[in-house]
Amino acid sequence: MKDLVRKSVLLIGLVLSFASQANDLVPLKMLNGKVTISTPRDFVPMSKEIIEIKYPSSRRPTEVLTEQTTEVTLAFNYTNNKLSKTELSEAHKIFSKSFHNLYPSATWVRDELIQQNGHPFVVLELITPAIDTKIHNIIYATSVDGRLLLVSFNATVGKAEEWLAQGKQMMKSIVIN
Repeated sequence: MKDLVRKSVLLIGLVLSFASQANDLVPLKMLNGKVTISTPRDFVPMSKEIIEIKYPSSRRPTEVLTEQTTEVTLAFNYTNNKLSKTELSEAHKIFSKSFHNLYPSATWVRDELIQQNGHPFVVLELITPAIDTKIHNIIYATSVDGRLLLVSFNATVGKAEEWLAQGKQMMKSIVIN
């Protein structure tokens, strides 16, 4: 009996170790090295086909990383919109107003301008309705080489309990190179 308990404890420890390793954050360079962000080891690039389904508009992200279910995503949209660091305060007002108008029933968590890793960021965090669920969104906006960069972490509310703390860690790790 003691041997069975010992083996069970060992097996549980091994499984938890692998699960922990899969969710360890590792630095990853995105957008041809313009941005570094720490992501889980098991995040992979989303296929173009799934990107087209999940982001049907012409303004779909430049790059998207996701976990196995695609219910948790990290999207990068390096736009052609001109934006300097000095314009971020004004951009924050515009983004905030736009999102409040676009999602009047959203639950707001954060709406601010911050300094992070030596760079200014607009931060919007809100829970928005979707067709069959709600989505927890954390959106960072900043200027990279005079252009607007949007980075967003999104998780369905069903996945948020499992992923939200790690999503916040990912977003806090963003460094503009």
